[in-house]
Amino acid sequence: MVATNTLANALPLNGSTTGELSDALPNLFVPAGLTFAIWGLIYPLLAGYVVALLAEVFGKRDAARPAGWERGDGLLFIANALANAAWIIAWHWRDILAALFLMLVILYTLVALEERITLRFDAGEVSPPSRTAADRARRFFLSVPIRVYLGWILVATIANVTAFLVDFGWDGFGLDPRIWAVAAIAAGLALALYYALGRGAIATPIVVVWAYAGIVIKRMSVDPAYSAPVWIAAAAAGLSILGAVAVERLRSYRREVGA
Repeated sequence: MVATNTLANALPLNGSTTGELSDALPNLFVPAGLTFAIWGLIYPLLAGYVVALLAEVFGKRDAARPAGWERGDGLLFIANALANAAWIIAWHWRDILAALFLMLVILYTLVALEERITLRFDAGEVSPPSRTAADRARRFFLSVPIRVYLGWILVATIANVTAFLVDFGWDGFGLDPRIWAVAAIAAGLALALYYALGRGAIATPIVVVWAYAGIVIKRMSVDPAYSAPVWIAAAAAGLSILGAVAVERLRSYRREVGA
């Protein structure tokens, strides 16, 4: 996965970088280029996740500490990595429909992994926060990398759907494209609020805030007057998500103090 993504821009594959191909399908939901620097965080976190999984598989067993992984976790992650690499190939060879299908596979595997993580942690099986620093690190690397990755893919999936519709030539039923962009932002907001307040997975919505900041930066630098409804909606959504994250952190703190 990492090698394919690196070659995509280093060579670049099929003569264009990933960003150049994205710019060839312009729409109001695409964030500024600097936003994609999030991969510089996602990849090291995923490396930590892989190390944590290997430690779970080959490390010393502790009967008092249930395993922080299951076989299905590894299979889902492998499927995710293969779909990610395949998405790069489809995108660079401009097969937008195949790229959309692969993006949905990436999203599905991450949602499934996050579901397994949430169930495991809610059951109190994987080191509650009150334990040692080693237990907290274990909990962090078995959960946060997937949740950060998921946050970016939630936004990327919406962007991929938008790119497919642009490539297909869809006219949006004649509605102003700004309306559809605001609707896409609202969809991302709803998902972010669900993961913040419904799942307590705050790493996921924080990444959505980062993506929405990129939309604000892009639109204000290109066409601030025309796209005002879009960047205002993105800014308002980002602030709403941060508010939800603050509420969840307060609830989490109260639970820990009560415990």
